[in-house]
Amino acid sequence: MALKYSVVLATLASSPGGQVWDDPDTVLGAVADAGYDGVDLDAEPDRIDEALFYSVVDKARNLGLSIPSLLGAWGGWHAGEERDLASGDESKRSYAVDYAKRCLDLGATLDEPPVYEICAVSFVPEYPTTTKPLTDLRRQFERSAREIADHAESVGVPVAIEPVNRFEGYAGFMNSVVEAVAVVEAVGSDYLGIVADFFHLNIEDGPVTEALRTAGKHLRHIHLADSNRQMPGTGHLDFSDIVRVLHAIDYQGYLSIDCVPAKPDWRTVLTSTREFMGQIEAGVDLQQRLASVA
Repeated sequence: MALKYSVVLATLASSPGGQVWDDPDTVLGAVADAGYDGVDLDAEPDRIDEALFYSVVDKARNLGLSIPSLLGAWGGWHAGEERDLASGDESKRSYAVDYAKRCLDLGATLDEPPVYEICAVSFVPEYPTTTKPLTDLRRQFERSAREIADHAESVGVPVAIEPVNRFEGYAGFMNSVVEAVAVVEAVGSDYLGIVADFFHLNIEDGPVTEALRTAGKHLRHIHLADSNRQMPGTGHLDFSDIVRVLHAIDYQGYLSIDCVPAKPDWRTVLTSTREFMGQIEAGVDLQQRLASVA
């Protein structure tokens, strides 16, 4: 089973020349030339010009690239404002939910509904533990997730929770796949699943392979990076084992590059990652074929 690969375009923007909104032809052309199947776009309906957004969508499609996911911006460093789905301030929580709904509405305008990602992230991270009661955070985030999932179902666009590590999210809450699964199962919506980011999983969940098995049927999308948040093969994750597990759980979604910052440059990240993962898949396939005739 060949896996499908995409690129979180916001990742490439961390390297000079990699901003798709400034030079879509160059960036999208490089993604297609490197052999990817899709691109993940920023979901900022109030900030990205509508004509520019749909121009990029059309250019991607003309190159044979799908749009498997829309990326939400949640932390203060990313969003530039407070979007807190677990906030105890109802006006702030509602503001974050409304942002998510507008992003889902944007996703509903595309031919194939993309997965939209949500997180539980405070505006300013606290470490080593958050000062907010964990039971309150859970109640507020679960309420938000239910409201967003209901809207997702109404517009036909899936949504997925991305657990975020303790240094970037709420320290002690919604850092692990186990916590995300608990909320997904409590909400009980077919439109709510999980985004697994290998960098976050490596910090919070122990073996990435076990976290993927825990996510199981709820897994909708993957953010691809090594343990150091750089290109696969530069850290200590065992990508052969990861590919075997993805085969075992019959994962049908995409693996989207999310290396921050894009080092040594965005073009190298594109080509080296695709070549490396292709070699990993070929090795796993050969091992499985040899085992079947042993």
